[in-house]
Amino acid sequence: MKNDTSYSFQSKKGMEVTFEELHIRHINLLIDLKNKELNKWFLKMAIINTFDDLKIFLNNLKKNKNKCIIAISGNEIIGYLNIYPLNKKETCLKISKPKLINSNCSLTDKELTLGLIKKSISITNIKNSSWIINAEINNIDLISTSRELGFQPLGEIILWNDFLINKNLKQENSQDYKLIKEFQNINKENLLKILNFIRSNQSPLIRNILDFDQDDILKRNDSNSKALIYDESILCTILKDINYHEEEIYTLTISRFWDDRYNPILKEFIKRFFLKNPLSNLKTYKENLHLNTFLEECDLKEKNQEIILIRNTIVRNEAKQVNKINQSLESIFKKLNPQGNPYPSPYPLKSK
Repeated sequence: MKNDTSYSFQSKKGMEVTFEELHIRHINLLIDLKNKELNKWFLKMAIINTFDDLKIFLNNLKKNKNKCIIAISGNEIIGYLNIYPLNKKETCLKISKPKLINSNCSLTDKELTLGLIKKSISITNIKNSSWIINAEINNIDLISTSRELGFQPLGEIILWNDFLINKNLKQENSQDYKLIKEFQNINKENLLKILNFIRSNQSPLIRNILDFDQDDILKRNDSNSKALIYDESILCTILKDINYHEEEIYTLTISRFWDDRYNPILKEFIKRFFLKNPLSNLKTYKENLHLNTFLEECDLKEKNQEIILIRNTIVRNEAKQVNKINQSLESIFKKLNPQGNPYPSPYPLKSK
């Protein structure tokens, strides 16, 4: 089945590189790839993409948004990235960091990155889709390339690891268990409360873009995900972060009305979390100064900082609209300096 939406790039040296979805027709490229583990993953994605097109052609089914985009030079795959939805409604799509395989390509890393991302945002035509890219704070090529394609910075995040904290963890005792007994597993009974807690502690823009539902919380729930519930109120949550496929990352969220009296409970829980998951990392937003200061006091070490880049078609389409000539000055100033929040706070959601 021929892909009519491929994208080509001509290098300064005259070599043409093509960017397209990975399909079974690329099987000859997979056979030539020496990396067996990567080759196996490519084959899986090729089958998924091919059957997805067949389903659309035969049954007009809903299109699968899990995609693998590859860059081809000659008869060789030289780079790739993955696209997948971050919410059940599939209105928010994550674009993974581009992986470049062949360093001998005539294109620069930035040119390959540009081609892969450009192809990624061209294959989706849902008007209300958002695309998210996480870039390390020092990855200038990825950040500048994303900005060139219309991505805007949404915020910064910090990834924390335990470093040596587990080495100092003392023997368990009954008092320790008493401290952390309020941390509960996420289940159907507390799911709705947790969803409303997460949404209420997100910025209005992030809340609008991610658009979480109860099923989205369940998708992030595993044996390490917990909620600190005291006197029927949720004070803190830790959830698996599906933005990352190759690392164990958990998002830590605390209430805006956090009481420092709960610090010993959270500190003990964090210690035990890393004892059980020494290779995991905790994720926080940089703007949450109170939480980040607390993690430093817990002797956690900052592993990395990333910037969140977002491209939203609704915002872009509204920005392109031409203002009417007869608009009043008051209406123009109102748009420039809106009174109130453009993304209203959510009402408590009703249980399914």
